[in-house]
Amino acid sequence: MIKEKINVKYYIRKDNQKIFFDYKKIAEPGEKAWLVDTIDRTEEFTAFTNKGKVSKPQRSKYEVVNEEAERKLQERSVLKAQTAIDLPRAIELAKVVDEAFKDKMGDLFLEYDYVEEGEFDDSKTPGWVTIKVKTSHSNWYQDVDNAPSTYYYQVPVEVEAQARELQAIRKKHQNDDTFSFWKCDYYKREVRVADHPNS
Repeated sequence: MIKEKINVKYYIRKDNQKIFFDYKKIAEPGEKAWLVDTIDRTEEFTAFTNKGKVSKPQRSKYEVVNEEAERKLQERSVLKAQTAIDLPRAIELAKVVDEAFKDKMGDLFLEYDYVEEGEFDDSKTPGWVTIKVKTSHSNWYQDVDNAPSTYYYQVPVEVEAQARELQAIRKKHQNDDTFSFWKCDYYKREVRVADHPNS
């Protein structure tokens, strides 16, 4: 018996009972997906046979849903097997990136006012390269005239390749509960680009 939590989200067209796993594919030629009347469902599977089949008590009444759960289980099993290779590599890369920060620990945060200083790009921070960008989704912005802050996460330019490889490994294992993200966490410089001070 294999114990693994697998969720399968699917859509059933109300007019013809066809099942789809990708909402964008429910529309037939000439239809708009958002206008198709559907029933949205999610089924959770937690027990599989040793051959990777959904256990009898948990089987969905829809065979395609069982097959999707089994496909996802196989996909996850492959990903978990790769953890044995990827995690040691990620830890090694994190050490290399962290070493590059040895003399830069006082430079981990930077506020950048794009109203006064213009649009931000890496040319404004010589020696640093952006590897990830995130925009704030805080509810605070709903009641003010300010634009949401954007955060640029940077590393020293000499470890760009290692940081990008590390980030790709971490992204690959996003939904893998066997991957220890904290073991391969790494220093990043945060550049907050905004039109207002951080309060």
